[in-house]
Amino acid sequence: MQMKDQSGLPYYEQLVLHVKQQIVQGILQPGDRLPSVRDMARQEQLNPNTVSKAYKQLESQQVITTVHGKGTYVRETTEQPGDSAQVVATKKQLLTLLTEIRYLGVPLEEVVTWIKAAYEGEKNQ
Repeated sequence: MQMKDQSGLPYYEQLVLHVKQQIVQGILQPGDRLPSVRDMARQEQLNPNTVSKAYKQLESQQVITTVHGKGTYVRETTEQPGDSAQVVATKKQLLTLLTEIRYLGVPLEEVVTWIKAAYEGEKNQ
């Protein structure tokens, strides 16, 4: 699974992002089983508590589900994305970033290029 270093983010957030990236890229599909906390910790060279924290966050965001005694699995997505609390919170983060970008004087065309490259890059990696 090997994570890319997302410098500046705590390790558990890097793992959360990594799992989501693998889902977006189609590497992980709904119903796929994730490694156990211990196996993931060994694989990613992380503390098991860090992996556990990441799994708990992913579960609270309804990205994964844990079946006691059977494992942790990627969930089916059933919710419409437009109005979930997570989408609203993420939109607020984006608006904050865009305010900073405008303050720095970055032209809109350049920002759109960044967004397209990042968005399409995640799908095609």
